[in-house]
Amino acid sequence: MKKLLGLALALAMIPGLAFAAEPITLYINGIDARDYKEQPILRDNRLFLPVRRVTEAMGYKVDWKGESKTVTVGDVEMVVGEKDYVAKGEKKTMDVAPFIEKNRTYVPLRFLAEGMKLPVTWDENNRAAVVGEYKSAPAFKPEKTVTYGNVTFSLPKDWEKQLTITYAYNQVTFYDKMNHDAQDGYGRIGEIYNTANPDYPVPAILLAKGNCFYTLFTFSSDVQVADTGNKKLCDSYTKSNQLVREILKTVEINDVFKEADRVKVGEVSMVLPEAYKDVIGVEEIGGKVALFEKTNEKAKKGSGLIGTFRVVNQKELEKIEEDYRLFRYNKDGSLIFVRADKPSLKDPVLKKAYEEGVGKAGDILQTVK
Repeated sequence: MKKLLGLALALAMIPGLAFAAEPITLYINGIDARDYKEQPILRDNRLFLPVRRVTEAMGYKVDWKGESKTVTVGDVEMVVGEKDYVAKGEKKTMDVAPFIEKNRTYVPLRFLAEGMKLPVTWDENNRAAVVGEYKSAPAFKPEKTVTYGNVTFSLPKDWEKQLTITYAYNQVTFYDKMNHDAQDGYGRIGEIYNTANPDYPVPAILLAKGNCFYTLFTFSSDVQVADTGNKKLCDSYTKSNQLVREILKTVEINDVFKEADRVKVGEVSMVLPEAYKDVIGVEEIGGKVALFEKTNEKAKKGSGLIGTFRVVNQKELEKIEEDYRLFRYNKDGSLIFVRADKPSLKDPVLKKAYEEGVGKAGDILQTVK
């Protein structure tokens, strides 16, 4: 399976192969819009969004006058096919005009940002558009605030009666307590996860777009109720799912990643935040670039190794048996990260330190070029 994945990635990176244009990822107020009937359109190197779908999701009322093809949203008025528009009585001009596609009016992303003053971003590399944010007032009264790594959020009174929250490998995971207690491993609702590409294969909520990657909450893709025939367990899981969605509205991310902290070691370019330097070490050894967790490495040489970057040719790549991640494919020299075997650690302090290091290394891997 691993080698098939590596081959697929390799093929995807070979210049000259013809592939269909990748779809555009759209998040509106943090919600993945891939299931919306009206999808974004890229035309003339400009991204256009369905104005009614986006603005109504943002809480705006849309008025349409068919005879004049005029769209009014709040204090903004525009006419299909014309670059000029009016915002709060002031005449302005866009560089491209709105158009109608399949009976839906599309406006350029820039118009939403400048004309309607909506927070928007466009990530050309990942073909991802973000309109608005998920953060808002929760449906509960915050009782306490907790911080796990770079993630801070609020919790309601008696939350521990409904949820179990764990933190390992730099990821925050939420469980329904009743199902989790009923059978170990069940009750998982989802986890807060950092990724360079926001087009995630399972349902997700976008919590933040950082300087170097996205922070998502990814929902469990399978049934997490210990006994689907037990109504109490089913109801508890549904209640926990709804509660977690409200908690996520309070999430704050301390983004320590900045392009200014990018370093190059050997063939590898990565962002190594100042805040991570006490935990993660980087060293070039024998043509390989190693990432290691400092506490374990100090205790015993080699015990803190998380993995190594290697540049390998096609034949070498096919022979690798270890778990690896492919970053850059070239038949004469592909860049991969080979994960080290997890050490057997009995000391809970060292074990926790290593898990923290693996999690932080995972964030760093999102920035590799």
